[in-house]
Amino acid sequence: MIVIATDSSACMTKAGAHELGVIYVPMTYTLCGKTYTESFIGTNGDFIPLIESEPNPHTSQPAVGRYLRTFKALRKAGFEVLCLTISSRLSGTFSNASACAHDLGDDGIRVVDTRTTAIGLAFLVREARRLIDGGATLEETADAITAMRDRVKTVFSVSDMAPLRRSGRLGPVRQSVSTILNIRPLLTCRDGSVVSYGITHGANDQLRQLARAVPANALEVAVQYISESEAARELAGMICERRGGEVMLRRLSPVLGIHLGVTVLGVMWFEPEI
Repeated sequence: MIVIATDSSACMTKAGAHELGVIYVPMTYTLCGKTYTESFIGTNGDFIPLIESEPNPHTSQPAVGRYLRTFKALRKAGFEVLCLTISSRLSGTFSNASACAHDLGDDGIRVVDTRTTAIGLAFLVREARRLIDGGATLEETADAITAMRDRVKTVFSVSDMAPLRRSGRLGPVRQSVSTILNIRPLLTCRDGSVVSYGITHGANDQLRQLARAVPANALEVAVQYISESEAARELAGMICERRGGEVMLRRLSPVLGIHLGVTVLGVMWFEPEI
């Protein structure tokens, strides 16, 4: 039997992880002198004021020891392990998990760099479960997820570039991009890195361009936010009006809030296979 492990940047609910049989490996973050262990969405308390009041927040990927204990326990129980991680260009999580798999001889363990995060990572976790339930082997599932990771797309916007600049997670994005004159950057995740997608002029244009970014043939769509719940609901309504179908609304995790800023607003979708 194959067990799926993923990190807490997947922004899954406890019920969703339980339904898919997922082992959640948490990240940690430090705010106002206190270190927290990130958990399932909806169980992290009111972290927004803490992020907004902390000038120098810190985050840490899951420690090597935590992955080692997780992998050892699962292998000892007779399970094979498929570990899906946040993009290696955004975090050292993939490196830590890979090192643990190597230390255990790589037998019965596959670690996949999904080159995405948040709901995109959750999409791939769900697809992995579908493949496993359909009889795919560990190797077949890992290879299939690697092949489909480029089908996960995202476009998002922030009102303040400072958190991204501070985090060092920016790819080739002009450092001059800012919110001066109400210009809001549009960003995307390409090959696992955060890069420029465009600019918007004001909140209304931000919503319009985010809605237009989602293609008509998108298989699944999610709107992602932290503090901007009203704007997120409005964006979801605009997308439904344009293309029909359901749109998932999901609040992001504290760690992503630290790196993106709590005003982040974005769309993520899964493209059909060509």
